[in-house]
Amino acid sequence: MNQQPSWWHIHRGLFKRMAWTLLLIIIYMFGQQIYLPNVDIFSASQSLQGVPFLQMLAFTTGGQLGMPTILSLGMQPYMTTLIIWQAVTSLDLDGVRHLSQKQVGYIQRGLAIVLGTIQAISFVYLMGNSFLPLYVGPANINVTPAITVVTLVTGSLFTMWLADQNGQRGIGGTVTMIIPGLLAGLPTTLQRGLGGTAFKMTHVHIAVTVVITLVFVAVAVYLNHAELRLPLQQPLIENRFTDSYMPVKLLASGGMPFMYSMSLFSFPTYFLNGRITLTASEQTLIRWFLFTHWEGIVTYSVIIVILAFAFGYISLQPATVARNLKESGDYFFSVAPGAATSHFLTRHFVLLTIWSSFFLVLIGAVPLIVGLSVRGAANFSQYLGGLLILVTILDNVLEQVRALWNKNRYELF
Repeated sequence: MNQQPSWWHIHRGLFKRMAWTLLLIIIYMFGQQIYLPNVDIFSASQSLQGVPFLQMLAFTTGGQLGMPTILSLGMQPYMTTLIIWQAVTSLDLDGVRHLSQKQVGYIQRGLAIVLGTIQAISFVYLMGNSFLPLYVGPANINVTPAITVVTLVTGSLFTMWLADQNGQRGIGGTVTMIIPGLLAGLPTTLQRGLGGTAFKMTHVHIAVTVVITLVFVAVAVYLNHAELRLPLQQPLIENRFTDSYMPVKLLASGGMPFMYSMSLFSFPTYFLNGRITLTASEQTLIRWFLFTHWEGIVTYSVIIVILAFAFGYISLQPATVARNLKESGDYFFSVAPGAATSHFLTRHFVLLTIWSSFFLVLIGAVPLIVGLSVRGAANFSQYLGGLLILVTILDNVLEQVRALWNKNRYELF
């Protein structure tokens, strides 16, 4: 009699990956609690938490930019590196295509070091006079800021290594590492939100928030799965049972626009508000970058739409897809291979992104409009944006879990 495999034997691959992810997340969260050496923790925290765009960026990328820790930069340098590299590969350049995986790895790590160094220097600058002096040499040079930059860059590289390990051994890929930070930041961003307007968590407000959250999650999951299926001709593959197609997602950019929209929007006002006197043109400019004015809401909506098109195009990469289809012999009916196919895909992407942009602007702008007359309602703009990021990440995690769960659950006879 053949012995049936045990339940653990069938699903051990899934549980091993889940254990790896849990371990790596614990290490990452522990590192975010270790403070930088020779830094006045209270003074540095006060300085960092007074920078709005820094807090918004930390929330959407799972960082700890409000506290001076060795892993404060979090996933931000690594994610920026991946975005830049995806943008480069979307150009479908011959020189990039012929790079080996090893060469690509070296380039990405070098770019991550450069970006991490720039962001570490900015982080040190924003901490102001929070460093405890450490003088060396006959010239008594204070090396604490330099040590802090090196420590932050090293922490950024360690975070990159943790993310890569999760991509190889864990669940959900590299972006899974930002899930704990997003979950922890959602209640805070709803209560504090934008412009310092508090959203009091009364029983009525909690009930309203629960209803809005459930409805939004259901709609976001549905739209995240929505796709246009373009009929694809595959002459080299014999398939008698179903038609082939290429899916183009409605939300091609996912939640990526909200990862950077808030910080980009708040960046100009941070520097202008630091000046004692402002000219009339500067005061007008500030109105276009404040959530409490109609001009600012329009600007923020435009930023969301631009980022939706940019991230969506990078994700789809029409030129690369068209080249791959041409090399494999596949094609769309009545569309010539090559440039015509690229234009065909781009046209459908633009049409879909126009429709999806309405949904993204609805998330970002409608709470701000309501917030002009209802106190605290504007906080839902950042809250729903973070929730969309979380939905898109968790959706990918669940798809991988389902695939691993059913991997060995079949019998031929």
